[in-house]
Amino acid sequence: MVTPRELRLRASDRHRPVVCQHRAEQFQQVRRAGGRMSPLPAPMCLLLLAALGCLWHGVSALQIKALQVPESIEAGQVVRLVCIFDPEQEDLYSVKWYKDDIEFFRFLPKDKPANQFFEIRDVEVDMSRSSNGTVFLKNTSRSAEGMYRCEVSADAPSFQSIFSEKFMAVEDRPEETPENAAHLLCPWSRRQILWTMVFILVFCQ
Repeated sequence: MVTPRELRLRASDRHRPVVCQHRAEQFQQVRRAGGRMSPLPAPMCLLLLAALGCLWHGVSALQIKALQVPESIEAGQVVRLVCIFDPEQEDLYSVKWYKDDIEFFRFLPKDKPANQFFEIRDVEVDMSRSSNGTVFLKNTSRSAEGMYRCEVSADAPSFQSIFSEKFMAVEDRPEETPENAAHLLCPWSRRQILWTMVFILVFCQ
């Protein structure tokens, strides 16, 4: 004889979702096996962690698209350094410029002022034209030659930093010889001067 309690249990089993039944069966199997799930092998764990790391950087990661640093300039030339970057889904924390591992310019969008210059012997920055990833150098000399690096950093939570660098050579300006100076002062040739003098003497009598 079936009791009323058994009838209620059977009715509840008929209305139980299939997913719940499947999970209950899995739980019963684990209990019968000894109450513990068997751990994953160590190589499998490392593989999963590496895959998750790649997925994390692929979804949200800083990227430097281009670094524009001239290969060679003349001393005294105004130079524009450009670091083109894409923050992706990150919040930008800073953009820093280095020469031979020494920082000389920093852009912090959340600070006031956002542009900061650190004086070093070899580099002079035009602060009125420099901002974000673009820096203008003025009064360049031979000592401005060196390795220039742009470093971009993200804010919390990743605090990721990436950089790119290029070497810039500085050549001396060609010296002006006396012949060149005379040519700049008087661009006419001697023949042109002679015929002009003859013309003046003939027609001014």
